[in-house]
Amino acid sequence: MNISESESKQNLRFQSSHNSNDETIITAFAQQHRLHTFRDTDGTTVIRGRDGCQLYEYSDSELGLLVSSETNDPRPRRWTAIRKKCLAVGMILRQNGDDEGALSFDPNNRQQSRLAIKIAGARPKRQLSPEHRAKLLAVGFQKRVNPTLKGVSSDKKPLETVG
Repeated sequence: MNISESESKQNLRFQSSHNSNDETIITAFAQQHRLHTFRDTDGTTVIRGRDGCQLYEYSDSELGLLVSSETNDPRPRRWTAIRKKCLAVGMILRQNGDDEGALSFDPNNRQQSRLAIKIAGARPKRQLSPEHRAKLLAVGFQKRVNPTLKGVSSDKKPLETVG
């Protein structure tokens, strides 16, 4: 299979998943690249990275890369280097500040997607090997059915001291 065939299959995957009501292009992108999604304060779904960077849904066919600095120390050289790399692979500059900015990219373009994930610092979800999973099951670890702590949100005291 050549590159154009694999890109067209990837395009179909994003288009078909975007047409469903419960799944957006950002969630399809996150599933394909094994990334965690989070709800931002305004309710949008984002993929958080390091140092204030995040990936978000820019439009129906594009994702956005937000590069900002969380520290009070401005780093304009960092933004300049990131901007040059992104523009070199064909990303579109949407906002350009002194030490922060935003770019949009095509999630079907492998080179742009990989660079955006790398710049954002988004880490993929860990996957257990079958051998490691078998060892954990043999020891007694099981997948959590209810991931919340019991007793913390109830009327009972979560911790009682013995006196």
